[in-house]
Amino acid sequence: MYLAVEGICDANKAVWQGLSAFVATYSDLQMRVINIQTLSQSQTQDTSSIAKDKQTGRQAMCSVAKAIAAAVHAYATKTKNNQLAAQSKLTVSDLMGGCDVESAQRCQSIYDTAKANLADLAEYGVTEAKLTALSGVIAAYNLLISKPRDTRAATKIATGKLSDEFDAADEALTQTDDLIGQFQNVNAKFVSDYINARTIVDASASHASPNQTPMPTLTPALQARPTI
Repeated sequence: MYLAVEGICDANKAVWQGLSAFVATYSDLQMRVINIQTLSQSQTQDTSSIAKDKQTGRQAMCSVAKAIAAAVHAYATKTKNNQLAAQSKLTVSDLMGGCDVESAQRCQSIYDTAKANLADLAEYGVTEAKLTALSGVIAAYNLLISKPRDTRAATKIATGKLSDEFDAADEALTQTDDLIGQFQNVNAKFVSDYINARTIVDASASHASPNQTPMPTLTPALQARPTI
């Protein structure tokens, strides 16, 4: 309905642009419509892609961590460090298991262990660059862990703001409804088209919106005038 009203008003700008109150009110309506469209997009973000990204990030992190864990295990076995050997004997499945945070913590533990023994692990292929790469994928995955929660929070905020914008748009329409009769003598068709646009109902809605503004009515004198 908002867009229908915009279409009618935009097509008849020459009729109303001389009435400053209508200009200001219609400008407010246009701003509210833009805000509604923007917030609506935020409200309907697809979280399925986020879940896929998180799974991909988790696999990448665990794959990099597994290679370093294997080098640590080789070093621990060679030096008879049984405790370290037991801690570093990990498969990708071991690293992937558990909740999001646990998987990240296991990979971080591998990083910390390798970092502490970096000098001894050089001959086993562990370098500063490889540890930097592991740190990077861990950090990237940690960001992905919180993304679904952040998205849900943003959606909730957008929903609240959306309600406010609908209320503001309806308030702007109430004012244009009061002013539309000013143009009856100038362009009766514009007035008629405007009123018809205001009666549009969303066919997909199962009930009327609680914020729905009553359709405008003309004064008795104006009602008596024929419309085109």
